[in-house]
Amino acid sequence: MNIFILGKNNIAVKCTEIIKKCKNTNIVGICPNNSDTGKNEWQLSLMKYAKDNNLPLFKFKRIKSTDSLAILKGLKIDLIFSFQYNQILNEEVIKQSKFGIINLHLGPLPRYRGISPIAFALINGEKEFGVTLHYIDQGVDRGDIIDQLFFNIEHIKNGRELYELCVEKGILLFERTFEDIISLRNQRVPQDDKNALYYPMGSIDFSNNVICPNLSTTVLYNWCKAFIFPPFQYPIFINNNEKFKIVSVSPDYRKNNFEKPGTVAESENNYFKIATHDCYLNLIVEKFNNKI
Repeated sequence: MNIFILGKNNIAVKCTEIIKKCKNTNIVGICPNNSDTGKNEWQLSLMKYAKDNNLPLFKFKRIKSTDSLAILKGLKIDLIFSFQYNQILNEEVIKQSKFGIINLHLGPLPRYRGISPIAFALINGEKEFGVTLHYIDQGVDRGDIIDQLFFNIEHIKNGRELYELCVEKGILLFERTFEDIISLRNQRVPQDDKNALYYPMGSIDFSNNVICPNLSTTVLYNWCKAFIFPPFQYPIFINNNEKFKIVSVSPDYRKNNFEKPGTVAESENNYFKIATHDCYLNLIVEKFNNKI
């Protein structure tokens, strides 16, 4: 079976390794995201993996362009896999693959269609999450489901932890399902739109990251966890014109003493306890060098 691979990062590399080891597959092309630098950084580079393993490498600035579609057509592709690929795959792209395109989505479809499923799961205080293998169709994350893996996330402390857990579970899901997929024995279950939850582009702005203490402790706690993705992204706390990165949070559900939200109830070194709308929130912070 001729396989074409789209994507980036550890999950794309590890799943490509699974495909490469299979005797019944022939990798006819790999297309990394355009942001792939070809170097292993905090995540593995799919471009580097392709070069190191002498796999045919393509870079499509626009995969929907006439030139890109002509290249795909010439490869006589049986199946395309997408792992965190960031271009829209329209009907013309889907047509270039005999058995369609399969995507590994870091969310439990039909819930968390669209952007930033990991952040929104934390914001919404989910106790269980999941990853999904599904076919790509013309809708956003609406294609038939092949298989899913669900897991508890109550212990998760921040967005980075949940992302890495989703990658780990996604690789396990792909590994357990891959043989059925390439032998065309996999199931196809239509999604139930009544259970769908969708977040379109623009639903979240990670640059708008200064905390708003006039929220309940639960809501603010969940929001902070979603915005903590070390070492790249943190929520911000401002106190006495000083700016702090919040690196860890925990709730204190004791009823506050009618303090104004944002009031510092306790502080020591890199620790603040602040009043929220109803209770308190414990912040572990790192100080910025600059004042506002």
